[in-house]
Amino acid sequence: MKRKMIFVPAGGLANRIRATLSAIALAEQTGIELKVIWFRDWALHAAFRDLFVPRRLPGKVRIVEASAVDLLVFDRPRQKNFRVPALFQKLLFRACLYEHQIDALRTQGFDFEGWAKRGNVYMASYLPFYAYPDALLHEVFRPVPQIEEVIGKRISAFSAYTVGVHIRRTDNVLSIEHSPLEAFFGCLDKEQAAHPDLCIYLATDSEEVKQAMRTRYGERIVCAESKADRSTTEGIREGIADLWTLAHTRKIYGSFHSSFSELAAELGRIPLIVVKR
Repeated sequence: MKRKMIFVPAGGLANRIRATLSAIALAEQTGIELKVIWFRDWALHAAFRDLFVPRRLPGKVRIVEASAVDLLVFDRPRQKNFRVPALFQKLLFRACLYEHQIDALRTQGFDFEGWAKRGNVYMASYLPFYAYPDALLHEVFRPVPQIEEVIGKRISAFSAYTVGVHIRRTDNVLSIEHSPLEAFFGCLDKEQAAHPDLCIYLATDSEEVKQAMRTRYGERIVCAESKADRSTTEGIREGIADLWTLAHTRKIYGSFHSSFSELAAELGRIPLIVVKR
């Protein structure tokens, strides 16, 4: 039986990145062949090639854009596709793990290595499920030059003391409930009192939050001018620019239950303070 694995990352930007890195690290550890299929959907409507250009991929790892055949055979079985891919996957693979199973398996200490080593497996996940080295993140997920240029321009606007702020709104109910705007104000007011040269890099998916932050902190705020929109390639590119720019700040004040906040801190190897009421 061929020692190979098909992996489908799911979810938004940060979730996909971390899940993909887990799959690559697992493949390297077990010596299996890995094919990552990158689907465009409502959570992230952009091709991998329009976002990233890897510095290095392990020899047995490929990241490919989903084709029409992939949609039929390798997409995640869901109500929207009448679960048709599950029929093919049962025929093609020795074993399959789907995104709704991963969290429980992680908690139970599931042997992902042993499962993968037996070969001919399929997995879909929006969660990291296997430890990966820090260097892998920078090797695999390098933004395309156009995004790197935007990141450079934003960093050039920083003062000597710049903190990052990520305020998640729209569809993240837990972030809205546990990380209200007033709690961010409390943290940033203290930073402002302690650091006269304070600059705040703001990443948010809410135009109302941008306006409120600008009203309170004025020219200290640096942020994207365009609206956050993950339904377009340009919108996703803005999200990547936010993520990498946050990573260049001194510390990040992030939102509760946000993988984006966590990944930004991981990228920059900087402290993350999760803001809670």
